Amino acid sequence: MGLRGEWRAVQEAYRKIAEVYERANKVATFGNVDRWRREAVTLFLSLNGKTPLKVLDAGAGPGNMAAHLKTERYVVALDATPEMLRPNAIADDRVVGMFEYMPFRSGCFDLLLAGYSLHAATDIEKAVAEFSRVAEFQVVVSIGNPNNRFVRRLLRLYARYLLPRLVCLVAPPEVCREYGKIYTIITSIPPNSKLREIVEKYSSIIIFREKGLGSVYIYISRSKIA
Repeated sequence: MGLRGEWRAVQEAYRKIAEVYERANKVATFGNVDRWRREAVTLFLSLNGKTPLKVLDAGAGPGNMAAHLKTERYVVALDATPEMLRPNAIADDRVVGMFEYMPFRSGCFDLLLAGYSLHAATDIEKAVAEFSRVAEFQVVVSIGNPNNRFVRRLLRLYARYLLPRLVCLVAPPEVCREYGKIYTIITSIPPNSKLREIVEKYSSIIIFREKGLGSVYIYISRSKIA
């Protein structure tokens, strides 16, 4: 299967896991999935002097990232998978679309949120460029690729063999198999150091933190082009 076929398989996996997405992610991250979302949003709110009024939740799914914004705001949820958007009760509007070709004017959002979604982009640099084009600030939490080769290998072994078995604790067997496709993502994304270089082409990084030995990263940045 070529790269394009592999990514189609990943997108199909997201359709199939929609109903158990959050439960499975809690198991996959040993309970840290929402804590890291909350940390990222809280960091941004503590650093930014004004309340974001227009927010794009990129790869929104059911809206778990935007749920941590406790202020009045207008939220647009964007996701490539309609099944992931269907249960979203947080957003004011829902849009089906891809990161690489966002159907929005430049600079039309105060803030872009991306919770565990950037890693699934077919072209991460195009996605990062679009993030910076449409929003002044970006707050991103995503699966990372550790810079340390030994840790990177451990993460790949975890994604390939252990993760699907852990997900089986909270999901039916057919969903467990779909989580095995996360391995495709991890083997395709750049190391965290390279990801940081990509982000810095299009925005000024305010915070870049690694979690879980580099298996997850958080970054907050301000656009250079919006």
